[in-house]
Amino acid sequence: MDQDLDLQALDEPGEASAPKKGGLPIGGLIRMVKRKILIISGMTGALSIAAWLSTASDLPTYRGNFQLLVEPVTSEARIAEPTALTRSAGGVPSRDIFSLDYPTQLQILRSPKVLEEVYEKVRAKYPAFTYFQLIQGLELGRIGNTRTTETKILQVGYSGSDADLVQLVLNELASKYLRYSLEDRKSRISEGVKFIEDQLPGLQRRVAELEKQLQELQQSYELIDPSSQGGQIFSQLQTVTEQQVATQQQIQEQRVLYNTLQRQLGLSPNEAIAASALSQDPRYQQLLSSINEIDSQIALESSRFTDESPIIQRLRQRQANLTAVLGQQANRILGPQLARKADSLTYQDSLRLGLIQQLISTANEMQVLQMRDQFLARRQAEVSRQVQQFPAIARRYAEIQRELGVATRTLDQLLGQRETLRVEAAQTQVPWELISEPMLPRDPSGAAIPDPNSSRKKLMMGMVAGLALGLGTAVLIEKRQNIFFGAEDVKDAVPVPLLGVLPACATADPCGSLLSIAPSSGELSEDAFPFLDAVNNFYASLRFLNPNNLVRSLVVCSPATGDGKTTIALHLAQTAAAAGQRVLLVDANLRSPKLHSILNLPNECGLSELLAQKVYPEDAIQVCPSLEHLCILTAGQTPPGTTKMLASPQMKDLMAAFDAQFDLILYDTPNLGSTVDANFLAAQADGILLVLAVRQTAYSKTKEVLKKLEEFHLPIIGTVANRAIAPAEVSEEDDEYDEYDEDSEGIWAAAAAELEPDYNPAYNVDVDDVEDVEDVEDDDADEALQPVLDPLFVDDIAS
Repeated sequence: MDQDLDLQALDEPGEASAPKKGGLPIGGLIRMVKRKILIISGMTGALSIAAWLSTASDLPTYRGNFQLLVEPVTSEARIAEPTALTRSAGGVPSRDIFSLDYPTQLQILRSPKVLEEVYEKVRAKYPAFTYFQLIQGLELGRIGNTRTTETKILQVGYSGSDADLVQLVLNELASKYLRYSLEDRKSRISEGVKFIEDQLPGLQRRVAELEKQLQELQQSYELIDPSSQGGQIFSQLQTVTEQQVATQQQIQEQRVLYNTLQRQLGLSPNEAIAASALSQDPRYQQLLSSINEIDSQIALESSRFTDESPIIQRLRQRQANLTAVLGQQANRILGPQLARKADSLTYQDSLRLGLIQQLISTANEMQVLQMRDQFLARRQAEVSRQVQQFPAIARRYAEIQRELGVATRTLDQLLGQRETLRVEAAQTQVPWELISEPMLPRDPSGAAIPDPNSSRKKLMMGMVAGLALGLGTAVLIEKRQNIFFGAEDVKDAVPVPLLGVLPACATADPCGSLLSIAPSSGELSEDAFPFLDAVNNFYASLRFLNPNNLVRSLVVCSPATGDGKTTIALHLAQTAAAAGQRVLLVDANLRSPKLHSILNLPNECGLSELLAQKVYPEDAIQVCPSLEHLCILTAGQTPPGTTKMLASPQMKDLMAAFDAQFDLILYDTPNLGSTVDANFLAAQADGILLVLAVRQTAYSKTKEVLKKLEEFHLPIIGTVANRAIAPAEVSEEDDEYDEYDEDSEGIWAAAAAELEPDYNPAYNVDVDDVEDVEDVEDDDADEALQPVLDPLFVDDIAS
């Protein structure tokens, strides 16, 4: 059985866990085959016999074949192939030129399109021949299946009950396949030529349209080489920008100089020009000199004459006349507006004339620079617009060029391929070669020999079908049974150690017949010895599972009821107590307690009363009469709701107190499939002992339980395969157990004597005081064996 869980066997470090298993369940499959060998062999034999009987009445089968070489093999053959001229440009063609898609080619050769002609020709001679017979008897394949053995040869075979019919079919198939190789090539070539001719007009129109678009784009934007032109445009933009910056800098410098000169002269450019003109006009200067002379004469004569003197009057008249003429001259030179300022512009020395000349030159230079700046601004705007437009234009140019290149290459390829196909279409040689003629095996007399493999093949198919049917039936039966068939199945299903394999008992009540711990148990039955010996081995496996970290508290569980967990818990407790360990067996199955009835013990007070704190521990825990190291804690009276106390803090404290006083505590719990009571106990204990009954415990239920335990992170110490050996199987080994009392009991008695102390701290009873219990009266003996627990233990539980 498969393994699909990965449980943590032990929580504490250093403890052993079962190795993980993987791979195919070969062992489980072999065991299943052994169990169901009759079914498998019966079905295999039945179908084999049926196949043999069917072959006895079959007609003889005749089988023939022929072989076709479908590709050139040598270099010479590839060169001589007619199509090699067009496919390799005159050189030696490679193997890939002639390679076939063999799976597709084989399907085509089996298709009705190819076989219909063969069928019609055969049916003309054999009217009863059907197309189904042709398909059923046809065998077609490539010789060689691996890379190292594959060939370029197709083998065509046909089988039937009529030798002449088989030969005719093979002949027609060979003829059809050879014609097909030539016709198929020509049809494919003609279809290729037609396809190319259909594509050429549209492709030619596309090329012409793209060339026209490219020409228009070049004419519109004067494009010759967009890559170089783009660099030139960006270079022009950079140059114009640099010139504009330099011009603006010069304008700024001339403006500063102009403002400085204007501030020094106190004249505007027009006034400066007027002043320069007046100072350079000889008539104006002559009139001005004459007026100055008259002014001097008037000043001289005024010292001698009065203003009414005719001389003064004449001089003043003359002065006025000259002033009027001077004004007219100034008006002529300067114009009406500046003539009024002629007096202030009249005299200019050489320094001012130089400044005036520099002012006028600066003003003129500024005008020139401003005109240049305006021109550069317009040029920059124009170049910037070109720069912005150029990427789109260049991209469009590149797109057209790319599309034109693709269309042109496609057109050239189609034109070249059309010529190539036309050359190939002119070839009439058959591409495939028949290297093995259609023939049937014949004897020396020429009679056809039947195929001996047909009967053998049918018989083999019957055997394989019978074996497959038998295996399938066996698997379905085992799935439906849904049980563990043996201890190995338990080991495969649960990924934890298998600690014990216990045999079944012949008696109906194994507890009553096997338990020697009950006062009324009596003599042991014969099949008890193998069982008890298996329990001893189981205890040894548990004891030495991890010697460095012994198991002290164990929850005995099972997936469902009836798996025998209570019986195993009783015998494990008995064996551990016989080995000298202080053992406490707790009946934690508060839903359906059984220990008190099996052991004939009173059940008035027990675990329920301890959890409810109604009694003291010494009143609830009972000492086994025959084993002083074994104590029993029954379930007690279990009113509704008592089971919830298993998850209470009182139960946790009680389990801790048990761990401190006993070497081994065993908790018999309800099954894991229907309740969760055991989960609360397992969380506080060292782990779970999972009991599985062979041929009884459901496999699916076990998987569900394991999944839940994995989800709850509860550790599983190991498993026990209960009832794994039938009583009949055990009885054959009775000789091994004849000396059971003498050998096995002696061994365990020696182990108990070695481990048993002189004084048991769990009880206030000295071992030596009860050795002579036969000498004590019955009442006194019973009283002496009642448990008297350590006061510290009692206080721990009460607190």
